[in-house]
Amino acid sequence: MDVPHDSVSAIVCEHHEDWIVRAGDQLEIVSAKHREANVGAWASITVLVDDGGLGHLFTRWILLDRKVATRLVSCAALRNGEASELAESTVLLRRSASGTSLTDTELELVNRCIDKFSRAIMMHRKRLPPDWQAPMDERARDLDPPRDLQEAVRDFLTVLSFDVGRPSREFATYAAPGLYAEPLAIRLSQTEALAPLIWSAVLRLFEVRMRARGSRERGGLPDVGATPARKQVAEGAIELESRTVTVQDILLAARSAIQNPGAYMPLARPAKLTRLSVKMANGGCSDTSIARAERLRLDFARYRRAREASVPGSSAERAAVERHLLRIADEETAGSRNAGGRWGDALWGAMSDRLSNAPPQHLSSGLDGDLALGGVADLASRCQVWFSPGFDVDGAIADEKKLRAQR
Repeated sequence: MDVPHDSVSAIVCEHHEDWIVRAGDQLEIVSAKHREANVGAWASITVLVDDGGLGHLFTRWILLDRKVATRLVSCAALRNGEASELAESTVLLRRSASGTSLTDTELELVNRCIDKFSRAIMMHRKRLPPDWQAPMDERARDLDPPRDLQEAVRDFLTVLSFDVGRPSREFATYAAPGLYAEPLAIRLSQTEALAPLIWSAVLRLFEVRMRARGSRERGGLPDVGATPARKQVAEGAIELESRTVTVQDILLAARSAIQNPGAYMPLARPAKLTRLSVKMANGGCSDTSIARAERLRLDFARYRRAREASVPGSSAERAAVERHLLRIADEETAGSRNAGGRWGDALWGAMSDRLSNAPPQHLSSGLDGDLALGGVADLASRCQVWFSPGFDVDGAIADEKKLRAQR
């Protein structure tokens, strides 16, 4: 799937609203609202204006000269009654704007929703012109919305869309790869099994841009020689640039996950958090293999200390043993690597067979195959042997400790 290099379609994160969708020269500001299941569906226009964010969305739309479309995205549905009628009225208003005549019943519904929304907006009060704000002691049913407010509400509802009933955040982690990443994987002629990895790569991209930490064309270089007016424009453009995710960015992240899937696989969670166990678990080794590796590493450490205490020149011998083991590990890694990014189980098995059948006894007295395998485990704990593509082991351990502390 190819996207023209001059395509300007993008998503701007956390600017004006939760995000802005830019498709060509069209803009849509989007408000996303989570709602707990025990709270229930959106019940009324007033609740949608206050708790559902439509009041804030309306004021932002006014601020942007009424030239953008708007959308409310939520995991909650719209309850039958006022809320569902409001959504129906937006569809009817778009039909009317396209030249379709509405029936008397449809016109009555539209006018009723405009009136109720106008009253709710007046009670909302925030960031509205003074003549659109209800007096503090007034009740909504006693208000008489100004004509210009009702016209503004009509125009706003015409460009408002409801996108409700989306998966809640408790299920989004499990549902999102199939709902959103799998169609992209198919368009890229890839297996559906890569969908979770594509989703992980794109999600990380958005997490960075939502904190305004995305890459910039000029890097961190200052805008030298700019006039004050131009400098303000430049600073605003830089902020937007660091918050923007383009279609090309998404495709680049997806292809990165396809080409290096191991980097986006979830980190396995061994019982014991050591560098060796975390690396082996991430490489797909079984818990039994990890336990054996930890035991052999300790045995090798004891053997090494005993040799250093009793044999002169053992440091040179130790260096020779490590060079020999690294060469064997390098050769077996070359035969065990795979496109899936997890070759730990195959590498550990190959190393165990090779060292058991031909232990390097000529290098050091008493160094059998198991102790030599313990030497490989020791090298792995020092990040000289890998069971998967390299990653920040210490950072992964710190993150896992935080997760365990929260349980």
